[in-house]
Amino acid sequence: MFDGGAELAKLSLQVGTGAALTLSALGAPGAWPFVAKMYVHQYSPDAFWEGAEVWSGVAADVRAARERIGDLVAGVSGNGWRSQDGRAFQRRMDAFLDELLSIEIRASLVAAVLYMSAVALAAMIMFVWLVAAAMAAIAAWVLLAAVSPLSVASARILALNVLMKMFSGFEAVESGLDTLLHTCAGLLGATIAGDVFVEAVNGDHSAVTDFAQATVSQGPLLIWGTANRAERDLTAHGIDGRFPGGGFWGDRAGSRAGLPLPPGLTQFAGVKGVSDVSGGRQTVTGPHVPEQDPDGSYDYPWE
Repeated sequence: MFDGGAELAKLSLQVGTGAALTLSALGAPGAWPFVAKMYVHQYSPDAFWEGAEVWSGVAADVRAARERIGDLVAGVSGNGWRSQDGRAFQRRMDAFLDELLSIEIRASLVAAVLYMSAVALAAMIMFVWLVAAAMAAIAAWVLLAAVSPLSVASARILALNVLMKMFSGFEAVESGLDTLLHTCAGLLGATIAGDVFVEAVNGDHSAVTDFAQATVSQGPLLIWGTANRAERDLTAHGIDGRFPGGGFWGDRAGSRAGLPLPPGLTQFAGVKGVSDVSGGRQTVTGPHVPEQDPDGSYDYPWE
C-alpha cells in the first residue's frame, strides 16, 4: 500500500541536508534543526499496514466461523431439543459465540489502530517531503540573491525568519502525530489490559500468567528497542548541534540544555547519520537485534 515510503523519507533527508549545507555556506545556518527532525522520521508505514491486513483477516475468519457455528446451533435448537441437556448445550454455545464475538471485536480494533497508524506515518512522510522541497526552494532563492552583496543580506534575514516559522509549524504537526500515535498505543494497551482484567474478574487467572510470561519472553526485544531508540535520539540531537532543550534528554543535559555541543560532536553525528540512513539501521545497536525463536519469544544472553 505504501511502497516507497522509506525511500521518500530518505530522499527528504538528502534534499533537506543539501539545502541546509547550501544555506550554511551562504551565511544562513538555520536549517539544521530540520535535518535532525528528518533523521528521526526515517521509517516506513508498510509494516503497520501489513500488520493491519493480517488482523483484519483474523477478524474476517472469526466472523465467518461465528456465523457458521451460529447457524448450526440455531438448526439444532430448531429441531426441538428442549430437554435440560439441550438448554445446557445452548448456554455453552451462546457463551462460546460471545467469546468469538469478543475476539472478532478485539481483532477489528487492532486492525483499525494499525491502519490509522500507517496512514498517519505516510502523511507525515509526505509532509516532511514538502518541507524538504520548501527548504530547497529557499536555498535556491538565497543562492540567486548571492549575486548581489546588497540583496544577499536581506535574503539571509528573510530566509531565517521563514525557516523559524516553518520549524514552529513542523513541531506543531509533529506534536499532533505524537499525540495520535500515543493514543493508538493506549488503545492497544487498553484492549490487552481489559481482556486480562475481565478474565481475572471471571476467575480465570491464566490470562494474567500468560501476559506476564509473554512480556518476559519479549524482554530482549524491549531492551534492544529502548537502546535503539536512545541511539537514534542522541544522534538526532548531535545533528541539531545543541544539547536537548526539553524532555527526557533535556533533563539529563541540566544547565547545558540548549547550549551548543562541543566542537566535533555535530560533525561526528552527521557522519553517523549518513551511515545509519545508508545502512538502513542504527550503526551501534542495529546489528545486534535479537533473533526470534520459532515460538515468537527471544532468548536472553545467558540462555
